[in-house]
Amino acid sequence: MKINTKDRILESSRIYFNKHGYGASSLYQIAQGMNISRGNLTYHFKDKESLLNIHLDDMVKRSKESFTNSFLVPSWQTLIVTSEDFLQVQKDYSFIFFDKNILFMPEVQKRIKVIRENHIRIQMSMINVSIQSGNMKKESISGMYHNLSRTLWQILFFYLVAKNFKGKLDVTWDKQMWCLLLPHFTEKGIKSFVNHFGKDYYEKLGLSYDSFMQEIVSF
Repeated sequence: MKINTKDRILESSRIYFNKHGYGASSLYQIAQGMNISRGNLTYHFKDKESLLNIHLDDMVKRSKESFTNSFLVPSWQTLIVTSEDFLQVQKDYSFIFFDKNILFMPEVQKRIKVIRENHIRIQMSMINVSIQSGNMKKESISGMYHNLSRTLWQILFFYLVAKNFKGKLDVTWDKQMWCLLLPHFTEKGIKSFVNHFGKDYYEKLGLSYDSFMQEIVSF
């Protein structure tokens, strides 16, 4: 199926922004890379800000579709899928998430706030379902689970940036999440977790405390 010029411009500009940065890119350079005239490009998008706004809308749309699926089938597994979808969005729009000058733009912050609130809402929904089913303990301190959900979001948001500074152990986002959540699971919840994800997964969430302490001593 032939892709129309407007969609080609959007895809080409996204790739160009990711490679060269939003601030360092010009409409002329994007048009040149597509072998079209600058006038042809500006016929569809009058300036870079117009392109950015469409990319932001597409980013939110993709995230919203993923959130909708999680609400339709509420489970921790669907939350993981939703989180992985958002990590892919970060990769696809890296020029937004890896550039603080872009992140601090009011329009960008507004869109990301929408994604953040939806993600926290899904996590709180999952926690509620788990409490009702007896897989998680009831909140012992007011605000504990809401703060936990916000912490999980922060891990997700900064996970790809943190990977640039990783050591020899590459712990995936889902295992970081479970390390924070599993202490709040009941015995029933732990059993269900092991049945679903497997004993090996449960017992190998990351570097053990003893192994870490040995590394400190040897260092």
